[in-house]
Amino acid sequence: MNRHTLVSRQAVQRTSWDRLRWFSPNSPGTQQPDTQWHDWLMNPSSLTRRLQQASHNRFRVEQLSQQVVKPALNEASLLKMHSQQYALVRQVLLYGGDQPWIFARTVVPFTTLNAGNRHLLKLGNRSLGSVLFKYPHIRRAPIEICHADPGNGFFTDFVWGRRSIFEIHQSPLLVTELFLDNFCQSQQLKPLAK
Repeated sequence: MNRHTLVSRQAVQRTSWDRLRWFSPNSPGTQQPDTQWHDWLMNPSSLTRRLQQASHNRFRVEQLSQQVVKPALNEASLLKMHSQQYALVRQVLLYGGDQPWIFARTVVPFTTLNAGNRHLLKLGNRSLGSVLFKYPHIRRAPIEICHADPGNGFFTDFVWGRRSIFEIHQSPLLVTELFLDNFCQSQQLKPLAK
């Protein structure tokens, strides 16, 4: 395990997911991504496919955790779950070469698993995108974004993040992707203005 993975694992374990401030793109009074970032954040196609291309096929997934826990309150609300309900929560790092580029978190309600989606329990080190985008009738809700804010108590080695709900077999799951500093540097994207 390299130093970056260790730092990210420690950081996500003490993270409060309710402290991230999510907003719709073009919301008034919010910092907006520049054109290059907008392309990465708002692109509705498979992030896995794009990362494979950007890394010259040196892409891999490392599963950090998969457990049954209560989602953060804002995640439960978005998924229309009761605040005391449990869900399957999977956390992974997506690598370009030997650098972690993206931290991804997936929240899957039990109702979704029980609606013909139990294969999501067995992804291991495969990307969720490699499964999701094979469904011909997948639906994706509008994307929300957030940016790093040292005041939110969240780990700060990410620059921008996005999340959205996917529906497979008319059942929802929430996918959150945080673009890490290493990704920003590798793609020569501008960091957030201080």
